[in-house]
Amino acid sequence: MYEEERPRCSASWAFALSRPLHNLVRDRVLSLMICTLGAVPQHRCASQLTFRPLTTLRRSLFSRWNKQLMVGMQMKNTSLGFRTNLMNVKPITTSLCVTAFSVLLGSSFNATAFAQETVPGAKAKAETAIEAGVKKLITHDVYANWRSIQTPILSRDGVWAAYALHGQESDGEVVVKNLQDGREWRSPRGVNPVFSHDGRFLAFSITPTRAELDKAKKEKKKPEDAPKAGLGVMDLSTGKIETLERVKKFSFAEEGSGVIAALLEATKDAKKEAKPASADEGDQSTDQDQAGAGAAGAAAPKKKEVGTELLIWDLNQQKKQSLHDVADFVWNKSGSALAYAVSVKEAAKDANKDANKDANKEANKEAKEEAPNSDTEGVYVLKLNDGQSTPLLKGAGSYKHLRFDDEGKQLAFMSNRDDMAKKKADEAASKLKEASKSDTASKSNVKGEEYLPQFAVYLWGDGQSTAKLLVNASSLGMPANSAPSEHADLSFSKDGQRLFLSTAEMQKVEPKNAPEAMKVDLWHWKDPELQSVQKVNAERDKQRSYRAVVHLNEGRFLQLAHKNMPQLMVNENAQFAMGVSSLPYRQLMSWDKLYYDVYAVDLQTGQSKMLIEKATTMPQLSPAGKYILSFDARKSQWLAYDTSKGQKLDLTSKIKTHFEDQERDTPDLKPPFGAAGWMENDSQVVLYDQFDLWSISIADLSAKNLTAGWGRKNQTQLRYVYLGDNKRSPESKELPNNEAWLLSAEHDVSKATGYYRLDPQSFASPAAPTRLIYADKLIGGVVKAKDSARILFTQQSFTEFPDLWSSDLSFAKTEKISKANPQQAEFNWGTQEQIDYVTADGKKLKALIAKPENFDPKKKYPMMVYIYEKMTDNLHRYVAPAPGQNINVTRYVSNGYIVLRPDIVYTTGYPGKSAMNTVLPAIKTVLAQGYVDPKRVGIQGHSWGAYQINYLLTRTDMFRAAEAGASMANMVSGYGGIRWGAGISRAFQYERGQSRIGGTPWDSTAKYVENSPIFQIDKVKTPYLTVHNDDDDAVPWYQAIEFFTALRRLNKEAYWFNYNGEKHGLRDRDNIKHFTVHMGEFFDHYLLNKPRPEWMDKPVPYLERGKRDVMGMFKPAEVKKVDEKSALKAEKP
Repeated sequence: MYEEERPRCSASWAFALSRPLHNLVRDRVLSLMICTLGAVPQHRCASQLTFRPLTTLRRSLFSRWNKQLMVGMQMKNTSLGFRTNLMNVKPITTSLCVTAFSVLLGSSFNATAFAQETVPGAKAKAETAIEAGVKKLITHDVYANWRSIQTPILSRDGVWAAYALHGQESDGEVVVKNLQDGREWRSPRGVNPVFSHDGRFLAFSITPTRAELDKAKKEKKKPEDAPKAGLGVMDLSTGKIETLERVKKFSFAEEGSGVIAALLEATKDAKKEAKPASADEGDQSTDQDQAGAGAAGAAAPKKKEVGTELLIWDLNQQKKQSLHDVADFVWNKSGSALAYAVSVKEAAKDANKDANKDANKEANKEAKEEAPNSDTEGVYVLKLNDGQSTPLLKGAGSYKHLRFDDEGKQLAFMSNRDDMAKKKADEAASKLKEASKSDTASKSNVKGEEYLPQFAVYLWGDGQSTAKLLVNASSLGMPANSAPSEHADLSFSKDGQRLFLSTAEMQKVEPKNAPEAMKVDLWHWKDPELQSVQKVNAERDKQRSYRAVVHLNEGRFLQLAHKNMPQLMVNENAQFAMGVSSLPYRQLMSWDKLYYDVYAVDLQTGQSKMLIEKATTMPQLSPAGKYILSFDARKSQWLAYDTSKGQKLDLTSKIKTHFEDQERDTPDLKPPFGAAGWMENDSQVVLYDQFDLWSISIADLSAKNLTAGWGRKNQTQLRYVYLGDNKRSPESKELPNNEAWLLSAEHDVSKATGYYRLDPQSFASPAAPTRLIYADKLIGGVVKAKDSARILFTQQSFTEFPDLWSSDLSFAKTEKISKANPQQAEFNWGTQEQIDYVTADGKKLKALIAKPENFDPKKKYPMMVYIYEKMTDNLHRYVAPAPGQNINVTRYVSNGYIVLRPDIVYTTGYPGKSAMNTVLPAIKTVLAQGYVDPKRVGIQGHSWGAYQINYLLTRTDMFRAAEAGASMANMVSGYGGIRWGAGISRAFQYERGQSRIGGTPWDSTAKYVENSPIFQIDKVKTPYLTVHNDDDDAVPWYQAIEFFTALRRLNKEAYWFNYNGEKHGLRDRDNIKHFTVHMGEFFDHYLLNKPRPEWMDKPVPYLERGKRDVMGMFKPAEVKKVDEKSALKAEKP
């Protein structure tokens, strides 16, 4: 068994002593260490103490050192890099020792970890060395406390900003700051903050502690029994916080002031009471297990959701009102009214059926008396001015999809109350009829088809006493055997004159005596979709519904979408909708791309007409519904279709620029750069080329370059920044024509980013945009206050965490308002830059190179290469220390590695050779600089990057070690595989997609063989590591089986980690940690000359798998508390 991992020095003696340190200084240091300590560092492997030629003095020193080492060594297999017998050493001597190690090894030596490991109580002395200028290395124990910023928001007036700080494994906190006077409040474990409309209060969820969640996970508690979140409400004038426990859902009204509604979780006793008597406690099957590929009939109805307590809390007057058995609620926009649905538990049926009736008579009577009254079920409206609730519809049944219109004067909802009552009455009548028959009368077993209780749509208007039936299965225009669908939401048009709903075929009740369906799939060559796709989508298909509309002024129902045109897009108050169908091309999708037939649908008549057949990209409907915008990738042009007349307009063929991405190097049609949106009343559409914005007039098809070609001239990509209400998609909003636009900017080469302003005058007379903020950083994430110009944004770089900054839309004055990770200053970090290189076929490309903070060009470093496709877009991206299935660039650089990430370009038909022609020249360009040891170069990648590594290993011996996770090895067998997450064939990926073959195995056989590493696997000489999991939903794990078993057959060094049940990427954090450690040990051994870990020499039997505990390595290190406010103040000039 393995010992628990412990902190260690990141560099071996052989590596450290090969550095160019002045001989005299080095010898004095060694003498000081040996003479002062009377003991020597112990290394677990004596063979690691072999050095390059040294002076006679140093040979003598190390000779004596090595002899003592062999005598005093503990021959245990521990990962600790160095130990010293310092138990009896005086504190002053310890300090000298730490200083000596620091001088000898440089900042690659973690003085704190070394001192704490070797000498109990030496922490303070080790920190003295750090304060003297030696920074700590990033080790696994720092991850837990590294924090991220989540859900930044502003109050409507822009006075307050709030955000959540989330630790990877530590309890976070919510932070709220006044941007005018600097006041700041915090609350532990707060997440998802929301301001009240008036900006006086902040509400947020309070998560359980990390310890509570870990305990529940360890005990394998069911979700309903796991710790629940609470609610915190902060008075921003005082910072005072009031809390509620076990809150399921809460919300303010959009424009209400100071009243919050909170729906509480059910208590454990209530859950037990609500559970049907016949429930099977042992049924733990998943949706995937139950989802069959064939049509096995409708699923059993879901269990009825039982209501809980709803608390209405007036924060200004500190009044609370409780409503019971509430299943759902919704505010109207103004906050003057709240609608809610009441649902009570179902009474247990046939309880104790076989027990002695007399003994249970009293108990049954008591249960009947205590059973909730189903007559209270229904939908109610609570008026906030008087606190009175009015029932809109009552009776036993389910109530859902409550929705107010924008003005809050109409409420729509769904219920199956009427159909449930009818079925109960029919059942009662049937039983009465049966009972009246003679015992000798013949009884027919033939029954008509039975359906589950159907839902209907109800509408209530302000001032009405009750809700009225609007649509049900019998409504005029309802398709046969269909009814309103409970699985789709309701929505009003913006003007409140239309209500959109969905319909579906009625679900049949499966006969109790129906024979059990065979568990068999028939794969048919005429199937539009593979059985595997149908299985993945089975639950969705059972709930499939089709959009319809009710014209409320007329009470007229119109079915809009249907089986042959299942998708419908509607914008605002548009007269026309857009219908879309990909059904004719579903089979084609297996090897080609997805195409679309596009229709204009008249919302007044319900009639549809096809405008586009086999569109190559998903089209867009203009905000007013007058046009459908589509990009024809075959001709590389934008087209607009008049929804009323059916007329096609050519928008771009006469413009001398490219609106498609010509650099896209997959064997597919080139995609467009996209559209910013439409101007007022669909009068103009704004499109992107690679760099600039173009306005096309619909009236005369005239075109203007709104940014006057500035983007192309300066190689800077300009894009419109949408700052509106995120509740509606940007495509459905008109672009403002009377105010300045905010444009994002990114330089194509330097990757510098920022924001520019485009003034309204440019809409008539194009002009270059005005620079607001621009830097060699990644600047983005703008969040704007609704009623103010105040914004939040982030800026980051390889060395700068993306903290929050405050400004207005001029960016004239910016202020940093957060400091999430002040501890970063304690660590040896790194730098990152771009380098140029030339591929084997003469193309000029770029790569990212990351170096340690204390980089010395005279030294020889090990180098890790990480590959995927284009990596230079990450030049200014911050990489937080964290475990992962890929190398963490920041940690590897901190621990003495160089990390190279090159861009790769491809030639169709030769993806493997393309990788070789780019990656190897990039590596050679770095090696030519002289600071990388060519014998210590490793490579790592996942998925597509891993495939390329497999190919490279069959063509070059350049790498000392390689890790290729979830990789392809055989394109022939891969072509016929399934992407199990979606159920789709992998063929399209080779013919049209990332794998870039551009043909089939029967017409491009040689290319499939040439690009499959499995056929050249005997050439592999590099030690190989992979992680590929048996539930991979993207790359079938049999690819790992093929490659690994072939390596094993050839007696090649190879290791494969398969985390049972994990998918294409590791998700369970413990598994991520486990692999992080093993991958680190693998590379550290080969590239840092660290001792060989036991698992690489000794196979782990199946019965002992997973027993190695590495979690101790991740135990959070003590973090020096740094006041964030003080840290921010210290940063200011």
